Amino acid sequence: MKTKKLMFIFFSMVSLSIHGQGQVDLTAHRKQLSTLNYLAGKWKGTASIQQPGGKTLTLHQSETITWELDSLLMRIEGVGTDPETKKKSFHAFAIISYNPMTQQLGLRSYTHEGRQTDAYFNPISVNQFEWGFDLPANRGKVRYTIVISETDKTWTEKGEFSPDGTRWMPFITMNLVKE
Repeated sequence: MKTKKLMFIFFSMVSLSIHGQGQVDLTAHRKQLSTLNYLAGKWKGTASIQQPGGKTLTLHQSETITWELDSLLMRIEGVGTDPETKKKSFHAFAIISYNPMTQQLGLRSYTHEGRQTDAYFNPISVNQFEWGFDLPANRGKVRYTIVISETDKTWTEKGEFSPDGTRWMPFITMNLVKE
């Protein structure tokens, strides 16, 4: 009985919190996300990752991107597989959403190692995007630049690290083709 009462109080508080945000303009919300329309679908190709010591690791990479909640969220799942062992080396899940309070897009990602990140996600121009985040304890910055070609059905993404926000060093390049 006590558990049911606590659950009722909890869900009542969550409901009040959500309703307290006011009415959301779903048309404006979807308009902001519509710049990402061409990303939706299945993509396959390679990811080349610079390893310590100068060695490059190349993975078979796939990205599956779908719309969720009636086009209010974009869901991204990326999987990188070692071409020799066929074992999964990389697995990440991300959500891109629009925050009506800040009027900005954001990306929240999770990896199979248990890491998670809240990142900015900015359209730069048509089919060109940048997303990134600051590393904890002022250890530097990470940014990714995505360029999509609808004509060639390609997605090129470059990841870079900067210890100070001025000098950028590439550490990953992803080249995908839309299926």
